[in-house]
Amino acid sequence: MPRSSSQIGERLLELIPKPRKSEPSGNRPRGSVASYLLALTLVNSLSRLLLIAILAALCGTAVLFILNAEAKAVDTHKNNALMGALFLVMLVLYRASQNYLIKFVSREVEEALDRQRQRVVYKVFDLSLRDIEEVGSNSIRDGMAGHYMSLSQAIVPVIAGFESFILLICLFGYTLYLSPFAAGIATLVVALMLVGYLNRQKQMASELKTSEKEDAQYRRLTDAVVGGAKELRLSSDRRTALKDLMSSVSTAVAKGRTQSHAHFSEMIATGTTVSYLMAGAVVFIMPLVVSARTDMDMSRVVIAIIFLLGPIGAVLQTIQQVTLAQFSLNSIDAFEAEITERHAESTTETKSTFDDSAFKPFQSISLKSVGYTHRGSGGFSIQDIDLRIEKGEIVFLTGGNGSGKTTLIRVLTGLYPRASGSISVNAQELPSALPQQYGELFASVFTDFYSFDRPYGLDRQGMKVFEEWLIRLKVRDQFTGDIEDLGNADLSTGQSKRVALALALAERRPVLILDEWAADQDPNTRKIFYEEIIPALKKEGITILAITHDERYFHCCDRRLHIIDGRLSEEMGC
Repeated sequence: MPRSSSQIGERLLELIPKPRKSEPSGNRPRGSVASYLLALTLVNSLSRLLLIAILAALCGTAVLFILNAEAKAVDTHKNNALMGALFLVMLVLYRASQNYLIKFVSREVEEALDRQRQRVVYKVFDLSLRDIEEVGSNSIRDGMAGHYMSLSQAIVPVIAGFESFILLICLFGYTLYLSPFAAGIATLVVALMLVGYLNRQKQMASELKTSEKEDAQYRRLTDAVVGGAKELRLSSDRRTALKDLMSSVSTAVAKGRTQSHAHFSEMIATGTTVSYLMAGAVVFIMPLVVSARTDMDMSRVVIAIIFLLGPIGAVLQTIQQVTLAQFSLNSIDAFEAEITERHAESTTETKSTFDDSAFKPFQSISLKSVGYTHRGSGGFSIQDIDLRIEKGEIVFLTGGNGSGKTTLIRVLTGLYPRASGSISVNAQELPSALPQQYGELFASVFTDFYSFDRPYGLDRQGMKVFEEWLIRLKVRDQFTGDIEDLGNADLSTGQSKRVALALALAERRPVLILDEWAADQDPNTRKIFYEEIIPALKKEGITILAITHDERYFHCCDRRLHIIDGRLSEEMGC
């Protein structure tokens, strides 16, 4: 079957019941002849998929019909080789159509999920640091990966369950042909299944949502075990408190999952029990209430009922997967809706761009009356920041913990959007939403820097500069092989910072931002950094803004600024 559209997967996902929210404009073309033809093509494609599912179900029913017919023929010693061949043909067609249906639908759905995942990834990359922090690492991790994995794992069982449902309908029709009484019992079983599912669906969804929150809390605690290993090792009280909390949260997770499993188990057990009762009713009760029939007719009905048990059990198993798929898909859509809203706000403000010539050659950056306040009640703020930094200037920024040093450099670099004031480059004032070219002025090593496993974004010349700085900073020998792979070395915090500095310098940006870079270095490296590396960078025309508390090396800067409670004090000589 030819692939008619790249959006078959999206239409298939829409078949999973879920509350729909208004979609961003532009996702699908509307209101044109082309969009109408596209929609018609999709409908035809889905219709063909339905026909394939029906074909598989009819072939499965034909297998039962042939078995029943041949069972009667064997009893009368009238074997039919043609019926045997037809049985094999129906069996092959059943397997082929079922296999094709599952493979095609799963591929289309996976491609649809891939498109949605990539769409979300691009939007997340465009978010400001403030938005990233507010959304939260766990939500982003689940929204970009975790929920997709859960949905992907449920897709094949859901497809197989749908095919089993079609097969159940066809087998029911054959059973109705054999015995209306047996078909009535089968109808009662299916009705009980649906009533039980509808009664418990909302409760199961609620429990899944609660379980997700508990899982997220437990993941945060496991992050604390790794990230706070040093502190935990040195404090038995802290370690005991965290251990106790993890124990209680783990118990809550287990309890929540047990409750969910209990609901599913009860539904499955009830459905299975009722199915067997259905078979028992056919064997023991039907002869008492239905007019006498031949023993062979009774055996055919029993065989039909036994065949019904398979699809009924598959549909029961599918109920759990459908609930999980609904929950995962709702979570994916909710995450994309939040990211899309935040992304729309940021892109609305950042439509204006500047030519690179506006920033080259770099000469100066000026902040005038700049302010920023963290969101939330009582959020910390920096206010009335006036600052000018010239090309090749070395500026040290000092201040106590919580004084606003890191917030200031994040506003300066555009990681946090300023709330007031103006920022100018080369005496040219920039719009409220800083263009990407502005961010390209800066290379940085923040105190909470992230160690990437590869030197992303470096060209051949950049890699050469990177290796030169690794040698100069005495960490090249920590990498036994190619420096394309940075994850194969066991580095201390100080060594990791040296690698991060080498990466920053390899980017060859005009402004270098350092946040307590020397704090984790040994005395000799610290001395070399302040008295050799900084002067060498200054000669190259690189501007450096460094947060530092190394009073011994204050003489190495051109100016020292001090910040107290979000306000810069008068400039102080170095």
